[in-house]
Amino acid sequence: MTAFEKTFDSAALEYDKSRPAYRKEIYEDILHYKPINPDSNVLEIGVGTGKASRPILDTGCRFIGIEPGEQLAGLARNQYKDYENFSLLPQTLQDFASPDGLFDLVYAAAAFHWIPEDYGYNRVFSLLKPGGAFARFAYHAGPDRRRGALAEEIRELYRKYMRTESKPAGFSDADAQKLAERALAYGFVDVGHALYHAAKNFTADEYMALLRTYPDHMKMEAADRKKLFDGIHSAIDNHGGIMTVYYAMDLELARKPY
Repeated sequence: MTAFEKTFDSAALEYDKSRPAYRKEIYEDILHYKPINPDSNVLEIGVGTGKASRPILDTGCRFIGIEPGEQLAGLARNQYKDYENFSLLPQTLQDFASPDGLFDLVYAAAAFHWIPEDYGYNRVFSLLKPGGAFARFAYHAGPDRRRGALAEEIRELYRKYMRTESKPAGFSDADAQKLAERALAYGFVDVGHALYHAAKNFTADEYMALLRTYPDHMKMEAADRKKLFDGIHSAIDNHGGIMTVYYAMDLELARKPY
């Protein structure tokens, strides 16, 4: 397990509570692109706590998930203990042993970017049946649009303690299209993409719990991290006690040729 994966695993409960739920339209678009039924084989890469599993499990498919984080996997197993079609293996994609051409759908939610691109796309391609689909989706956090002074105060804290100078650019439809088109280089066809939007309110304490699930924050020097976190906590409290995070959620779809 990588250091980043260990960060997620050590904050499993906070990850499950603080990370946003994916928009239902993401699953509707995936299942429109590739209909799934109880005869379908589905693989989820990086199940985590299972935040992206239920809508796929509810199709009745034969579901296999892989998740190397012991604590993350434990939460997922408990959540889906009543699903007879749920199987979870404590493995990475690189460790996962499977015949080629087995799956109708392979998908990853906020997980595929941790896998080396060449290996990831080629391995998914080999695992899919002809006509099978690959879906990758994730979310990208943006600053509070309602509280400009708060957002600027937090940006200043990041400039001071994380040494980041640029203003967050956000994630655009063009970014999603560019990411979707990467699959073409690995033999996939019929690529598509979509972008969705959501917002989530956090108290200062809740936002601290979210930040503790960010690997780049947790690998900071402890003294700088404390100053950053304390500063953000105080800023939220001083601006009314609530911070709204605006999320862009992107979906990329690709098909293995028949």
